[in-house]
Amino acid sequence: MAVGGCGATVIDPAKTEAAIKAEVQVKTDTKIKSVDCPSDIQVIPGSEFSCTVTAADGTEATADLEILNDDADVDFLRLTNP
Repeated sequence: MAVGGCGATVIDPAKTEAAIKAEVQVKTDTKIKSVDCPSDIQVIPGSEFSCTVTAADGTEATADLEILNDDADVDFLRLTNP
């Protein structure tokens, strides 16, 4: 999953949340109610951060992502239940 930020200094949480929601729904065939990512994640290639994913039935999971480059592209690593 590539979510570009055009050289941003922090990850754009809205773009990241939308991309995670779409990818998780496709990969798990689960309707996603919401995704919540921190708004202050600095763009540091190689660093990881987590977002909370809430399914339509209220079940929560954690999506772990890695920042790939200075353009703020991220890679979806895994989805785990808390």
